[in-house]
Amino acid sequence: MKITRYEQVAEKILNLIEHGVLKEGDRIPSMRQLSVELGVSVNTVKEAYWTLEKQNHIEAVPQSGFYVKKIAREFESSLLDPALMDPQQVGLCQIYGAFQYSGKYSPELNLGLSNMHPDFWPVEKLGKYMQEALRYHNHDSFSYVMSPGYLELRKQIARISLSGGMELNPDEIIITNGCHEAIFLTLMTVCKPGDTVVYESPIYFSSLQLLQRLNLKLIEIPASSNEGMNLDTLKFVLDNHPVKAVFTIPNFNNPLGFVMPDEKKREMVQLLAKYKVTLIEDDIYGDLFYETRPSACKSHDKTGNVILCSSITKTVAPGLRIGWVVPGKDYYEEITRLKTLLNISTAGINQIAAARFLKEGGYDRHMRNFRSTLESQVTEVRNCILENFPDETEVTEPTGGSLLWVTLPEWIDSLEIYHEALKKNILIAPGCLFSIREKYSNCMRINAGYWNEKIRKAIVYLGKLCREYNSGKSGTILSDECLKVAAE
Repeated sequence: MKITRYEQVAEKILNLIEHGVLKEGDRIPSMRQLSVELGVSVNTVKEAYWTLEKQNHIEAVPQSGFYVKKIAREFESSLLDPALMDPQQVGLCQIYGAFQYSGKYSPELNLGLSNMHPDFWPVEKLGKYMQEALRYHNHDSFSYVMSPGYLELRKQIARISLSGGMELNPDEIIITNGCHEAIFLTLMTVCKPGDTVVYESPIYFSSLQLLQRLNLKLIEIPASSNEGMNLDTLKFVLDNHPVKAVFTIPNFNNPLGFVMPDEKKREMVQLLAKYKVTLIEDDIYGDLFYETRPSACKSHDKTGNVILCSSITKTVAPGLRIGWVVPGKDYYEEITRLKTLLNISTAGINQIAAARFLKEGGYDRHMRNFRSTLESQVTEVRNCILENFPDETEVTEPTGGSLLWVTLPEWIDSLEIYHEALKKNILIAPGCLFSIREKYSNCMRINAGYWNEKIRKAIVYLGKLCREYNSGKSGTILSDECLKVAAE
């Protein structure tokens, strides 16, 4: 049966309603406006609106127009239900987004992602600089600021990089949408499908998913919680495999929190230069030190073999999406071209505001206060874990960053703890997400970027889940006391 033109128009509007684009109470486009947009007559649109009105989807308001009366059917899908989403398949970031979408998410209970409390963000100054950007740089604010990016921002990044031992030229810095895009652009440029990449294990789950998605051959080298990757093991791998790149987070590593010693960084850089293997360095946590800023691997690079990726998403504000990559002359042009091909540019107003903040907004003072508060929070969270988790629990003691790696008694499955905690909207990162092997099942990563009474109660509840865990057939067993803690 042939579908009439007005029925096609009605179906388009209904799809917008069902998918939440047009919500209950929203005014829908006027008949004349929609007739122009769809290239149909006003009478066709009128018939479509009358049809939807008869079906009780929209209603006419005199002297105002048509409005969504009710959603015909809720757009429900397991893809949007956090409880039904497999963290090993979709990742915690998507689950976090599902919580936001559902309206059930409480930021205070975010123990799973590496987020900082909004109180850390210099919101007032950033707002001021954005207003100034609109007033004095209105053309650049709303135009493409083509790659490599806003020059003043690149100058300021070169300045703050001095503390990591790097002497960067602004002309070698490329602005990206966060550190993750910098890593993506680097991997896409340096590697092709089938190439071998080595990384330390455990590894940040989003980086692991990115490596897998690019169809690379992956080799994990176990890392210690004190110094990171074993270089003797790395040399053995280099001698026996055609490695294209090594990926590392050497400063306040995610998830282990270690800082690779300077001498070991220098040795690794020299070793990879000898084998002509590119080192991809993620230094996103480098400025989150508590006492002393550790050097970046890039500071030991004499041959241009190290590609540095970083951002201010952890130190200033995640929503700015300001990151950068320093690729060296061998890859600079290709990464610039790929960045432009991928998304044209990073938002101009964000680049201008970030540059002003780094130059005149008291970044150094902001970071001193930030680090002091963060160190105190991490200590509080760590102590709370040790007080409430099983006696055999081990917790890393980082000297920077916001992440704690928790090793539980070996019979506890942290993925089961994850599912139980999720029922109370408590999000943790189970250890199985940090490896392609069946490893770290008795581990979890806890974010200490938040600390308040709700966080304390959440950790107490997690501790009871772990203490009352039963590795037998019955799985996790909760006592009445444990359920009472959860209800609080």
